This record gives sequence, C-alpha cells and structure tokens, in this order.
Amino acid sequence: MRAGESFPYDQAYIEFNDAFVESLEPLTIAQRESLLADVVALCRNPAGAHPLSNRGGQKLAGWNTLDVLQKEYRVVFASRVDVVDGVAVGMIEVLVAGPRRAEAAYDMAAALVRSGRIDPDLLTEVWDVLALVEVVAEEVGLDGWDYRPEPAPPGMVKAAVASGILDEATAMNLSKDELEAAMTHGWDTDGNPDPVGAVGAAMRRARAGVEPFDLTRIMSGRRESRCGVILKRVKRPCIRREGHPGPHRATS
Repeated sequence: MRAGESFPYDQAYIEFNDAFVESLEPLTIAQRESLLADVVALCRNPAGAHPLSNRGGQKLAGWNTLDVLQKEYRVVFASRVDVVDGVAVGMIEVLVAGPRRAEAAYDMAAALVRSGRIDPDLLTEVWDVLALVEVVAEEVGLDGWDYRPEPAPPGMVKAAVASGILDEATAMNLSKDELEAAMTHGWDTDGNPDPVGAVGAAMRRARAGVEPFDLTRIMSGRRESRCGVILKRVKRPCIRREGHPGPHRATS
C-alpha cells in the first residue's frame, strides 16, 4: 500500500514469517515491546516508511520498510487489502527485522525471498508471536482480553456449574482449557468448591499468568458482538469484539 492509503477501520490481520521471530532473539524485552508496538501501529499507517524495489539485484518489489528502535533496525513487510465474501480486510505480512547498518535488513529479506522460505505454513499471527517472545499484549497497545474463545463442550459446562465452582454465565464464556483449569484448581483444602480460585485459575490459563484482571469486564466483553471478519488465509473469523482497534485475531 502507498502513503495516504488506509485499511478499513484501521484493522488488519498481522502475520509473521518464522525468520522474524528468530530476528528478535538478540533483542531485550523492552526492545521487542517497542518494535512490536511499531508493527502494530502499521494498522493505522500501512505504508510504513517507503516501498522497496528490485534495485541492486534484490527482488523486493512489493515489500515495504519500517524504521524502528531509534532507526537502528528495519522491519520489512508487505501490506494489502484482501476482499473476502465482498468485505475488504486489511492484511500485513512481516518478513523479517534486521539492523540498518550496511542495509543488513534488506540483505536478510532478499535472501528469504530468493530461498523460497516464505511458506504459508510457517506464518504466525501477532498474538502467537507475543506469547513466543514473552511480550504482554497491553505493552504493545493491545487489549489482550477482548476476544471470545471457542467455548468448552456443553457437558463440561454443566459439570462445572453442577459442582458449584462456577456460575453458568461464566462457565459458558470459558474455553475448554480455561474450564479445565478452573475445574482442577477450583477447590479449597477441604475439597469444597472455591469459585474465586476457579476463576483465578481460568484467567491465568487464558493469559499465561498475566494479572491483574477484571472478571466483570472480561466476561461482559466476551458477551459483546464479535468482529466476525473472515480472514482469507486462515479462513476463520476474527474473534475480537466488534469495532476493535488494530490487529484481527483468528485464534485464542
């Protein structure tokens, strides 16, 4: 996409090549947070710094660049708008990040393109990358709670409610993994139901220990209408709340 163009509602599905994740390994957590925050901001400015070309033998036409980390690093990415079922959907594919010195980032990107390493099976969405590099969603300007996971099986919901560890409204809005955590840890030392412990265990499972959390806000958010935009490559709907800012989310 070119300067001045924008995504519908400043939303996009962001996915990363595995080489990008590898390129984050030398960085500190603070640097990873800063870099990923700048990538997330591409939802509002999908043109980045400038488009690349095939000059110098580097076959990078169609890719864009973004300067990050006080302009010491560059991110190479592509942005476009897909049309799925008649609906326009923003798309950002991040190829790699690398140092600016001696155009190292461009060399890394060109090598990936030439090698054919750009494999759809190796692409990972932004939410999974955050977990892989141990960055909290809120640290890069996202609300990591505003999604609705695939619900647990009805039988599990009924069992949790019958046991007394959860009310039905809460149990119905938990995923299978979250509900399993609640049913495992929702008991006091005497074996009596512990609803507070059950909810805490479910939320820790949901966000890998990220606290604090506001259960009322989380559960009310899960009951809101979903975005539902179909994401072309993964062929799944966005599970974030309707009208969410920034990246779409296909998985929980």
